[in-house]
Amino acid sequence: MDLKEIQQKLKELRDRIRAEGHISATSEQNLRDILNTTLVTANDELSSLQEKLSDSLAKRAGNDNALSEEQKKRLSIIEKAGSGSQSVH
Repeated sequence: MDLKEIQQKLKELRDRIRAEGHISATSEQNLRDILNTTLVTANDELSSLQEKLSDSLAKRAGNDNALSEEQKKRLSIIEKAGSGSQSVH
């Protein structure tokens, strides 16, 4: 279930509670079900995003190109200085 459907169900439940004037046992159970569905949906989306991020980082980290002499010098300076570009340039 996507978040739009969940939002619609919450609106319907809100309207029913307003019409009844109180939260019935059925409404409370419906709310619990909607919250559970929301958590499951959000968890699935988060897992999907984490997988995409992990795949993206794995592709970027896979660069095994050899460094040029200039790049090796700069890397050496950075490693010794423990700092960024100001000590390199």
